[in-house]
Amino acid sequence: MNAAFRLFRDILPFRQQMAEKESADARELLDTVVGLSASEVAVQLTSHVIPTVVEQRNLTMRFKLLEDTRQEAETALPVLERHVDSSVLPLPRTVRSSALAADNLLKALAAAYFDIAKAIGKSGHQRGYVHLLQRTVNRAMLLIARRQNLAYSSYTSPSSTSWLMLHELYQIVRDLRAAHPETNITPLEQQYLSALLFAYIDPSKLQRDELTVAIFCTQQLAVHAAIVKVTPDTPTCKASSPCFLVRPEEGSPGWPLLRLPKETPTLGGFIVDCTVVLEALNKSAEHADYGYSDPGLDIPPSLLQTFQHAIGSQSIRRFSRMRFSPRAHVVCGISQVISFLEGNPVSRRVADLAGRTEQRDFSHSEWSLIDQSPDGFLVRFLQGDQCQVGVGNIIALRPREARDVHVCLVRRIAVSEDGKVELGVQALSPKVSVIRLPGHGEIRRGIYLHSLPAFNNRPGIIAHPGYLASGHKIKFELQESNHLLQVGRRLEASEGLEFFALVPL
Repeated sequence: MNAAFRLFRDILPFRQQMAEKESADARELLDTVVGLSASEVAVQLTSHVIPTVVEQRNLTMRFKLLEDTRQEAETALPVLERHVDSSVLPLPRTVRSSALAADNLLKALAAAYFDIAKAIGKSGHQRGYVHLLQRTVNRAMLLIARRQNLAYSSYTSPSSTSWLMLHELYQIVRDLRAAHPETNITPLEQQYLSALLFAYIDPSKLQRDELTVAIFCTQQLAVHAAIVKVTPDTPTCKASSPCFLVRPEEGSPGWPLLRLPKETPTLGGFIVDCTVVLEALNKSAEHADYGYSDPGLDIPPSLLQTFQHAIGSQSIRRFSRMRFSPRAHVVCGISQVISFLEGNPVSRRVADLAGRTEQRDFSHSEWSLIDQSPDGFLVRFLQGDQCQVGVGNIIALRPREARDVHVCLVRRIAVSEDGKVELGVQALSPKVSVIRLPGHGEIRRGIYLHSLPAFNNRPGIIAHPGYLASGHKIKFELQESNHLLQVGRRLEASEGLEFFALVPL
């Protein structure tokens, strides 16, 4: 017995010395990143510092070293994230390099915290590490959400690995509460729900400048969502209810029950019940209609309808798709679209070549028409000039072998793993014209939309911000006839344009 005690006593200093050496090695590596560029810091932390930190056997010391590493990462991550946020699509090579460096760093940090949480969960000594486990899970969840938001800002889908890790972290939290019922896991559960809700609203349909606001909104809404594990005793949700099924082993945020085939097995998964979320959204919308704000929710009106549609109707497709694969020329942005419509649009039809001028104030790119519905198109970038395209902006689309030009609003953006950009666009009017708008000594142009099927076939107009306002009267000549209209309510607005309904007088 004395011999065993002496052996244990001899080992302790050795283990302590090893821990101190591992800690010193990690801190020495941290000092080497001072003064490097953001990309260099990200690469150095990912490749050298974090692998050294995770070798630390003492979990408490490993967590402290990770905290130091995370603080050093904060000198680089915001720079790289802003680089991605402000870039055109598809991302240029240098920006893709920045996005990859940031993604790798966030992934490595999240995995390092995740490993600590798993080690505590499997140790059987959770009671002594409850506070450390909660802080570790919190850090890992925040980093995973940040990594997913980086993907959303470049209109790519978050990796399945990030969802698998997030689901497992939540399961660790549930196991902690099962073992220690007095533990408060509500903040962590709401953090998990916030990430799920953000995925459910489909960020690919949001403008880039709306993403941060939408994240804040889902954090508010998460307190109204409920999540339960499906067991044989769990009450069955109605297919029409705003509920989502999460299968942790699938590596996805889950699927709305409304879109799942009947009799889909749910046992073993989680049900995210958004009934109270939808009630809160509807209540906030009613308050907005009466002209006063809801103290419970701070959601802009432009996002409120998006949230209601995503949570309530769960994105049911209105039309069946017709798949085909011709090509089209696309021009992006209101100024270039006006130039495109005023001039001679690009065409390969022999009949259109006569009288065409080569002078033009627009640049075009070639896209593949993937499919079409009665009110829109899905197009994929092939080649040509890159353009600044975002959700809410307009494009002019002309099929290569057709005469008609479609003016469309970008409703959704997706970037595949190989960097190909796809746009879901809504065709606004079967006929469009460029008209002259009243201006003080300057030439102003707007896009007159003869008929808007999505708005009871009323006419509409798109112009630069500040050119028009509700209540203004505009008069113009078109096809040898005079038109007098009043600018109605503003239907939509995004960076660089405003879209109004028109009232004939």
